Amino acid sequence: MRRILTWLFLLLLGCAGNLESAAVRDLNNDELPTARPAAAQSASAQKRAEFDGSLQRYVAYALEHNPELEAQYEEFRAATYRISRARRLPEPTLTYTYFVRSVETRVGPQRHRFGISQAFPWPTKLSAGADASALAAQSAKRRFEASALRVSARVSDAYWELWLVSQVRRIQKEQLVLSRTTSDLVRSRLEIGSASLSDVSQADLVVSRATDVIAGLDEAERRSRAALRRALGSPDGVTLPVRAAAPRLVAPAESDSALVAAAQAHPGVGALELMAQSKSSSAESSNADRYPSFVVGLDYIETGPAKMPNQADSGKDAVMVMLGVKLPLWGGSYGDEVDAARADSASFKARAASARNDARSRVDVVLSEIRDALRRAKLYQHTLVPQATTALRSVIGSYAAGRATLPQLLMAQRELLEIELSLAQARAMHARAWARLEDAVGRPVRAKETS
Repeated sequence: MRRILTWLFLLLLGCAGNLESAAVRDLNNDELPTARPAAAQSASAQKRAEFDGSLQRYVAYALEHNPELEAQYEEFRAATYRISRARRLPEPTLTYTYFVRSVETRVGPQRHRFGISQAFPWPTKLSAGADASALAAQSAKRRFEASALRVSARVSDAYWELWLVSQVRRIQKEQLVLSRTTSDLVRSRLEIGSASLSDVSQADLVVSRATDVIAGLDEAERRSRAALRRALGSPDGVTLPVRAAAPRLVAPAESDSALVAAAQAHPGVGALELMAQSKSSSAESSNADRYPSFVVGLDYIETGPAKMPNQADSGKDAVMVMLGVKLPLWGGSYGDEVDAARADSASFKARAASARNDARSRVDVVLSEIRDALRRAKLYQHTLVPQATTALRSVIGSYAAGRATLPQLLMAQRELLEIELSLAQARAMHARAWARLEDAVGRPVRAKETS
């Protein structure tokens, strides 16, 4: 009997095992995207946040303060703490009986009875249940990592959108200065009879429209700052500067197949796969209800002294060992529970397969956006902007000498403006697509400079 009890106890409790240990290690791992999110930061610390305008500082802040990420982290913690409960034995039962009318025996009257019993489920009930909880905790960790990637991508997207607004404002201001110079030039020609009042009105109209465009950028900037603040989890009133430096124009240094393989191993995909395994273990745990469980108990009866004098073993207490078996009579309902868990597992497997399929198309789309933005940015930067600048200078000289018309001058200015705006948009598109690429593959992507 002792060997049986020892075997049951070790089998049920000795496997607090590898999956649970791994989950606990993950919880205490300081290399997670953020080991202690906003819950560990005081509100005053958030309000004192200062930014230097760099994207890296914004991302680091978001990983510590974003409420969505904090929620995912707390879900991971909660799932990890549930594991020990899943492998816990049922609570033992302690009983006491008082004999209102004592039972007279040969050795004396029985007066009190004490008992303790412990139920032992079928071994796989607890071991598989603990595995299911541990796998669910690991899945929560992977969802947390996927959320960190999404937060980083959203911060990058909002940052480069705000950068684009600032660049558009700079370009428009430069064009406004140029338009005012043109207006002054037209007025000087009017004085000598080389221009008409309609020319002056047309030049002034360009100045007015440029002024209106710059004023309209204020609202665009507010929207972009609000998007960045939301991605950061930053309180209102904090200054959100953006550096003027343009993003690097780089290409992935890794092959498309390597990026697709990384995307198919994305934490979001891993979370679904782990949940499929968790539900499979839940099915195994539920299936254990179809098998008997055991109850082991010990009873002690306190016995008073015998009424017969000189009675052998007078007052000797009784000790009894009990072994019981719970019979699983409701097999149909147990089977339904097992089938439900297996269906959940199949659902998560299908969702993981769908996510892997989506990963390829997502990477292909983002890579196409990066290459297109890179091509356009290089074309504008190295070819079109220099050509438009040269053409504008030539037309300005010709107009000053009376060899070009005002519409030709204004068209040259508009061409340069549109090309410079397109260059800024291509650079921002490249940076935002790069952030989406790293979100899609689930890790930083090695880059190489392009000529």
